[in-house]
Amino acid sequence: MFGGINPTPSIAATPNAPTLHVKHEVRGKDVFVECVIDRFSFTKGVQRKKGGEGHIDVYVNGQKVTEVFTAAFVVRGLPPGKHVMRLELVHNDATKYGIFHEFEVNIS
Repeated sequence: MFGGINPTPSIAATPNAPTLHVKHEVRGKDVFVECVIDRFSFTKGVQRKKGGEGHIDVYVNGQKVTEVFTAAFVVRGLPPGKHVMRLELVHNDATKYGIFHEFEVNIS
């Protein structure tokens, strides 16, 4: 279904921490992303920190472009050229898990 399968998940140093598996596909100027995250639930808004809950910060070329609260999402309208995308798991209180996945996309 999706190209760019990551055979090696991003792994945290902490036991029982979430693991992040990412698939992506470029369609035109859009990047369709699908994440499988073990031991993790999405929550909106800033709340008290609770392990296994939070959201994903999405970066393109080092700049944060959005926060997502679902496992599948689309980054739309990227300009032509190569881009580095970074997905980073974030706790409810906006602190980072230290779990991320980076990949490169080429927009024609």
